[in-house]
Amino acid sequence: MALGPLKFQAVGEEEEDEEQESLDSVKALTAKLQLQTRRPSYLEWTARVQSQAWHRSQARPGPGGPGAICGFDSIDSALEWLRRELREMQAQDRQLAGQLLRLRAQLHRLKVDQACHLHQELLNEAELELELEPGAGMALAPPLRHLGLTRMNISSRRFTLC
Repeated sequence: MALGPLKFQAVGEEEEDEEQESLDSVKALTAKLQLQTRRPSYLEWTARVQSQAWHRSQARPGPGGPGAICGFDSIDSALEWLRRELREMQAQDRQLAGQLLRLRAQLHRLKVDQACHLHQELLNEAELELELEPGAGMALAPPLRHLGLTRMNISSRRFTLC
C-alpha cells in the first residue's frame, strides 16, 4: 500500500484558502446576479472622492496657500466653522426640546379634557337612570340604610369634575 506525497501546511493556512474560495464564489454570484455590494451613499462618496474636481482642488493651491486643510485656510478657521455649526445645532436642539415639551403639555391637557368629558357623561347617565326609574333608587336604599347611607338626589347637588 503506497501513500502519495504528504503536504504539510502551517496551522490556519487551509482555513484562509477556504475563506478565499468562499469569498470568490460570493463575488462571482453577485457579479452574475448584478447585485450592488455597497450602499448608494457610499458609492456616491467614492465617486465624488475619485472625481476630477476633487483632484483639481487638491492639486491647485487654495485661498490659504499650500497649507489649506479640507477647504479651510487654517485649523483655526476650521475650528471656528465647527464651533458655529455646533452652536446652530444646539439652538435647533433647544427649539426641538421646547416643541416637544409643548406637545407633551397639550397631550396631557387633551387627556384631562377627555377624562372630564367621560366623567360628565357618566354622571349624566346616572342622573337620567335615577330620574327615569324612581323605584330603582329606592330599591337600593333600604339595604344600605343600616350602614348610614341614604338616597341622594343627584340633580340637587353640584359636583366638580376637574
